[in-house]
Amino acid sequence: MTLTPEHTDELAEEVAALASATRRLMLAAATADLDVDELRAARTRMDALTDELGRRSRARVLRADFHAPARAREAGADQPLPIFRFNPQALPLALHLEGDTARARTVPNALYEGPPDSVHGGFLAHLMDCMVGTLVQATGRRAVTATLDMRYRARTPLDVPVDLAARIVKISGRKIVAESWVEVDGERTVEATGLFIELEEIPWATS
Repeated sequence: MTLTPEHTDELAEEVAALASATRRLMLAAATADLDVDELRAARTRMDALTDELGRRSRARVLRADFHAPARAREAGADQPLPIFRFNPQALPLALHLEGDTARARTVPNALYEGPPDSVHGGFLAHLMDCMVGTLVQATGRRAVTATLDMRYRARTPLDVPVDLAARIVKISGRKIVAESWVEVDGERTVEATGLFIELEEIPWATS
């Protein structure tokens, strides 16, 4: 569900705060080292809260409108764009958009583990797609990912700051080529190149 004027700032902030609390709960549940009775008691309380939240629900997760990246790009890199605020399954990012570039920093935790103590390669691909996809969206083009070529150059560790960056390389007609990468302490661990195709017809409602 797209964020619309009838959703007040207070409501949006509370939904985002609830999503953030849920992420903390997910990490605590995944890493809890308690005895069986304590785990059962926690699960009972969680089930009760799930029932309470589920009394009235939306069909989809709340989301910002399509033009939010373009507005953030116009505002400049000093005013980052928050993405994935409303989805507890995602790792939220604050994107600094400037011209044809974007950057962000995050700290992946144990929920995103693949190889021991390392970020899962599939999650890194997700981050790369998000970086280049949002950057393309910031140009005002309604485009979708056609291909995303990944190169894993080194291990990306968990629980440390990870720098993400993206840039648009070329725009030719409906085709947009963009690159993104991951750095840890200045060393590139992942590189990606994405091809995006601007849609001639939009199969979903525009906003």
